[in-house]
Amino acid sequence: MVSTSLLFLLVIEQAPLVLTLQPFLGNKPEYIIGVPREKQHLYASNEPDLTKWHCLSGDNIVLNLNQINDGVCDCPDGSDEPGTAACEDDVFQKVAEQSSEMGKYFFCDNKNFISRYIRISEVADGICDCCDCSDEMLSGYKPFDVGSDCSQLKNEFDAMASAELLSYQKGKMALNALEKKYGVKEDVSVSEFSTEKDKQQLSDKITSLSNKLAKEKTKLYQARRNYFGQLEIQDPILYRFEQLNISVLASEVYSSFAMVSLVSKSYEDIVKILNELSEGYESSLNDKVVNDNVKKFRKLKRQAERAKITADSAIDEEQRENLCLFFTKEVPKIFLERKSEHSLRYVIGKSNFVQALIVGKINYTKDILEYVSEFRSVMDDISRNYNVNFQDAAVKAAVDSYNHYLSEHGTLTKETNMRPSAILLELLNEMTSFVNENAPKILPSDTAESDQGANDHHNGTFGGLRNWLWAGLPKIDLFSSRANLITLEKQFRSYEAAVAQLDIKLEFKKAYQKILHDTPSEGNDATAAELTELLKRMGSQSYCIEDVLDSYSYKICLQKPMVEGTICQSEDKSGGKKVLIGHFKTLGFDADLNMNKYVEHLKATYGESSDLTSNLASMREGDDKAQYYIFGNLNELNNGLVLQYEDGDQCWNGPRRSATVFVRCSDTFKIRSVHEVTKCNYIFDVTGPMGCNKTFEYEPPKFNLGN
Repeated sequence: MVSTSLLFLLVIEQAPLVLTLQPFLGNKPEYIIGVPREKQHLYASNEPDLTKWHCLSGDNIVLNLNQINDGVCDCPDGSDEPGTAACEDDVFQKVAEQSSEMGKYFFCDNKNFISRYIRISEVADGICDCCDCSDEMLSGYKPFDVGSDCSQLKNEFDAMASAELLSYQKGKMALNALEKKYGVKEDVSVSEFSTEKDKQQLSDKITSLSNKLAKEKTKLYQARRNYFGQLEIQDPILYRFEQLNISVLASEVYSSFAMVSLVSKSYEDIVKILNELSEGYESSLNDKVVNDNVKKFRKLKRQAERAKITADSAIDEEQRENLCLFFTKEVPKIFLERKSEHSLRYVIGKSNFVQALIVGKINYTKDILEYVSEFRSVMDDISRNYNVNFQDAAVKAAVDSYNHYLSEHGTLTKETNMRPSAILLELLNEMTSFVNENAPKILPSDTAESDQGANDHHNGTFGGLRNWLWAGLPKIDLFSSRANLITLEKQFRSYEAAVAQLDIKLEFKKAYQKILHDTPSEGNDATAAELTELLKRMGSQSYCIEDVLDSYSYKICLQKPMVEGTICQSEDKSGGKKVLIGHFKTLGFDADLNMNKYVEHLKATYGESSDLTSNLASMREGDDKAQYYIFGNLNELNNGLVLQYEDGDQCWNGPRRSATVFVRCSDTFKIRSVHEVTKCNYIFDVTGPMGCNKTFEYEPPKFNLGN
């Protein structure tokens, strides 16, 4: 990777020198770069000799005034270098982080725009992170990435704010029209929808569910005892099979192969990005960073080909489904029905093969992950250090694609654990050993099958009768001694499913109760009451929002929301599979989610052609690396409305589907995006009038327009 220092050596050959020292009038600082105006007084002389100054952490180290921001870290607290990165990697930095006077961040004065703080690590890196470029003023070299100046950003911000406020006004008018259309009055009785009433109703529901769950668990306990007691006597092999925790094994295989598929997809995507870059970039531009890394990629790719590294996420997904069917359908069928469509040799051979396949595939994926890490290091270097001035379209496209790639696969690293878990290995060994030992006891031998015709011929009528009797005995047993066992098994499974359902419902209710108890309502009661009433009345007329995203059709219905409101997903084709994602449960407000979604909206809407949104992010002095945004209270034009949907279709070997629907202010309803945040739990980004904050009043940020 090309280091920052080496990059600067490459740049200075063409870059003229700029001002390298803190500007002074005589021995007195004119203005200390990197320090907010309210702290400038800290850099006046604090010694009897007015040409001297001592470090802010104490008076034991005395410096000349012209040593402030001279690029040398002299103070243990780093206070003499507020405008340079000299103390960033210094041993004194630990002391600096404990200083009560100086923060850990560089202050951008940003005249004509909004003052903000950036990380010290961003100072003197060749990129103007402050729109006034004050973070590069003392570097000694011309920045290679200047970006928009402060006056330009002010104009862009004003245009953005105007567009956002106009959109809000349209959304607010649409909300008023909806309330008028459905007869919702602004003076809806808050008491009817009071938080305390909701809490009491929820508490009563939890008590009722807990009592019902306790009764069902008692029934389940007795049914389990009856079933396994009879099973141990009548069918010891099946009894032992039931003890194998096959559902846990299937779950471990499913999750392990999900990771295998994820790594394969990661490999496919990164290789595609680099292939397109390798084929399309302009080598004649002589961008050393890009040229060197393309050569490195080609070499790595040849190594992967020689090592026969292959990745196919589609095949991995298919194998995952087939393996889970093998454990949950094929193997149980052998021991439950005492028969198989395949020979004994095939059954035992497949069991051993499956074990080897699972362990081998997971271990092999570790090799794929190492190449993913190598390919990512290539793109990391390119994306950070390529020469933006060359305007190479293929390079820019690769960097954009790589940023999207990181949003999907960024959590995968070379250190990601890709070894089979101990529980998976243990359960696999138990299963394989069980099949090898017991399949021969209940399935006919391969020799017996091949010799059956010959035996019938030699044994004549008596032999045929004997074989008929042996074939019929299991059926006689099934309808006599095993009949009671089957009934007990059905009862046991029925109670087991009921208890699982009640557990899920109770867990959700308790979680929601905790939210009500721990978090004060972030929307006012009147707004919640009005929106609840509007939702009910729209639902009574079967109001739905429907859109097609990524070949799937999504339909969010407010139909009688407290009872029947649903979200459905279906394949966007004739006869496509339909899945119920959930039923409407609750309405609430989430300020943190609202902020995150509003920032995402600004980046997507205004971040393509400008660096405005990056200049609206600031570090908060005194807060440990916490980022916040300096766009005033624009985010509050959304009310933070969140609709929760629960109790959808059961996921295979997982929870029931559920969804969070976040509604952003707009004059029209539309489903913007859908993401699966955890297994079978989705978040929908929706726009619509119900997301508008009716009490919003714009408070602009504080612009630095002083002299």
